Amino acid sequence: MSKISLEGLVEPKVWRIFKSFLDDPKKIFHLNSVAQTAKVPVSSTQRIVKKLTKKGFLETMSVGKLKLYKLADNQKTHRIKEVIYGK
Repeated sequence: MSKISLEGLVEPKVWRIFKSFLDDPKKIFHLNSVAQTAKVPVSSTQRIVKKLTKKGFLETMSVGKLKLYKLADNQKTHRIKEVIYGK
């Protein structure tokens, strides 16, 4: 299977945020670091991360008042990685 891109099918901000997680699936992100990596404003990042978490693409961890996010390790994300990266 060859590599494909979801650019054009998904809003650019959503794609950049989701791609940040796909590029480093083991990494745990704070909201500000996701925004900085994806070059998306923090308020937009918060809205998009909340939506991706609700749909099961991301997992949330709380450490005190701090919320951290990482790519969910499930069938959805594995399938997307297969489609995008051909793995």
